[in-house]
Amino acid sequence: MQRVKECMLVTMEYTIHTSHPNGEESVLPDQACSFVYGVDVQLPSVESAIQNLLPGDRVTVHVPPEELYGHLDDDLIRELPREDYKEPRLKEGKVYREMKKKCLVQFLVKELRDDVIVADFNDPRAGTSAEFDILIKEVREATKAEMTPSCARG
Repeated sequence: MQRVKECMLVTMEYTIHTSHPNGEESVLPDQACSFVYGVDVQLPSVESAIQNLLPGDRVTVHVPPEELYGHLDDDLIRELPREDYKEPRLKEGKVYREMKKKCLVQFLVKELRDDVIVADFNDPRAGTSAEFDILIKEVREATKAEMTPSCARG
C-alpha cells in the first residue's frame, strides 16, 4: 500500500464540524475529494496531519481560525458618523452595503446610537474554527496530467 506523500493522488472522505465565535456549532454533510499531495493546495493543518497515512487510516484535525477566515480583530470594529450612511439600510445585526466612490462599503451594524454606528468590518465568519474527520480512501501515484495543479486543469 502507498502512503500519503509528495506527488501522490489522495482520495479522502471527510466531515467538517465548525465552531463559530458566538458559540454555534454546525456539521457539514460528508464530502469526498481527490487531490495531488504537495501540488494542490490544502489547509496546512490537514496537509500535515495526513502525511504518511495509508488507505483506511482515520484522523481528526483541528483547523484554527487563522487558516480559515482569520481571528476576530477588535481594530476592525469602528464608530462611524451615522449621517454619512443611508438610514433605511441601517439595522442592528444586519450587513450594510453601499457603493461609495465606485467602491463597495460593507460592514455588520453592531449597534446604532444617536449619531454613531458601531460597525464591524471583520469577515462575518472570522473566529470560526473547524474539526475535520478524515478517512483516507485511496493513495496512488499521480499521472503526469494530474501533476498540474487542479485550478489549472479546470
